Amino acid sequence: MMKELLVVVDYQNDFVTGSLGNPAAAMLEPGIAERVKEHLEKGGFVVFTRDTHAPDYLQTREGKFLPIEHCIRGTQGWHLYGALAQYEESLHENTAFVDKPTFGSTELPEAVRTLCGGAPDSIEICGVVTDICVISNAIMLHSSFLDAQIAVNGALCAAVTPEGHERALAVLAGMGYEIR
Repeated sequence: MMKELLVVVDYQNDFVTGSLGNPAAAMLEPGIAERVKEHLEKGGFVVFTRDTHAPDYLQTREGKFLPIEHCIRGTQGWHLYGALAQYEESLHENTAFVDKPTFGSTELPEAVRTLCGGAPDSIEICGVVTDICVISNAIMLHSSFLDAQIAVNGALCAAVTPEGHERALAVLAGMGYEIR
């Protein structure tokens, strides 16, 4: 049986309507919610990453680079947005969460192995922000699962600007990722 994984990167309130809100991200909700539902219904696995910061965020290296408080653990902005919030409230057996303190998560590959019972055969990635966290986690997954087919669902990703989104997808395509 194929082990199929969907990774939803940082689809949290602060990136959709909060301190780093983006109307392009808000438009992704129905598509991401449907993709998660389809994936779980067919027996696939879903990992949600959550950008996760402490109250001292502005004093961190990232906070100096991006000096806007966001995704502070436990705040409303830290939680998953819209229809995806249901997965935080009632954890599905084929889902997992990875709380990450920066753009890419070094803990993501181990969480994937634990959830999937080994390496996945295919990985689909969606979420925000395409040119920061999506690209960072895509590279982490590729580096950890060399034999997996990896796709980035560009229609279910958003960046701060359309140009940033397109640049990130071009870089990922150049690295051999399937772009959907």
